[in-house]
Amino acid sequence: MSTSKRFQVFVSSTYRDLVEERQQVFLALLGLGCIPVGPEFIPGFDNESDDCWPKVRQQIDESDYVVLMLSGRYGTLTQSGISFLHREYTYANTLKKPILCFIRDPRYPLAPTKKERTADGVARFRVFRESLQKHEHLPWDTTDSLIMSLRQYLPQFMEKYQAVGWVRANTLPGMNEQSGNLNFSEQLTELQEVKNALNYPEMLQQNRSVALLKQSVELTYICNIYIQGNCKLITEKASLLWQDIFTAFVSHMQQSASEDRIKQSLAHFLEERFASTIYEQNQEVHAINDFQFTDTSLRMIRLHLRRMGLIRKDTLRSSRSRSVWQLTPIGRKALQDLSMAEAIKS
Repeated sequence: MSTSKRFQVFVSSTYRDLVEERQQVFLALLGLGCIPVGPEFIPGFDNESDDCWPKVRQQIDESDYVVLMLSGRYGTLTQSGISFLHREYTYANTLKKPILCFIRDPRYPLAPTKKERTADGVARFRVFRESLQKHEHLPWDTTDSLIMSLRQYLPQFMEKYQAVGWVRANTLPGMNEQSGNLNFSEQLTELQEVKNALNYPEMLQQNRSVALLKQSVELTYICNIYIQGNCKLITEKASLLWQDIFTAFVSHMQQSASEDRIKQSLAHFLEERFASTIYEQNQEVHAINDFQFTDTSLRMIRLHLRRMGLIRKDTLRSSRSRSVWQLTPIGRKALQDLSMAEAIKS
């Protein structure tokens, strides 16, 4: 495997019955020059009251490959009625991430504590196992056989399903160590903000932003729907007004707000706007959750709100791993005008 490029691998499995196996897989991936990630690296992972799913989703988003291990358990259920493992798999599969599955050979005995004990659990496990067998998969029975198969087959799998990977910024042509740490797209956007401020006096910029907020845009969102206990991830397009998106984006923004908090606000907006429509269109749906804009649509939202001069990055609170956003003076004035217009309308 190339030493100049590193591939991030998300390790997915049930947890408590495979703690040792996960640790050995992490070590093997490090030995192969990969960057292993998983939910246990997220602060608050062991706290059941702390919802880590947005951060797990981000780990999967940023990963090049998924290594999934299945032993004898379907796993702990989420509030949605599917297991945490099934949710990770469904999301990764929807993103078309290359998934390499290691499925324990049922011919070898397994301790009762490491198997499903109820008829419902066994049925869920069997159906899920059949889904995983549609991907490239390898059998295993011991930790040693699992690690041996991983070391032997993963390089071939990566060669077959080539991914973008990660490289050190200072190794890119024409970039030194200092410039390698800069995000050029962010720089260009910030320069555009300065240009807008120079080209438009504040009043003209305000009028321009108000006019743009009245325009509509087509964006894409995803959510989980549940039919007869089965989870399905659907993708929908929606025509929305920029003013509604802007209001949702900043709904919980006092001085500033983290990107995770903003995603939660947008998810709540999508659920309020479209959940009832989905129920009406398909009466077999008994539950809906995990609304979110796709990454492409979310990037478009951030970019356009910045170009309108409504938001900017809070450079004092942001870091390389955490983006924090704040309203500009023009954004605060636009939000006040929208709130006043809504109050008059009601």
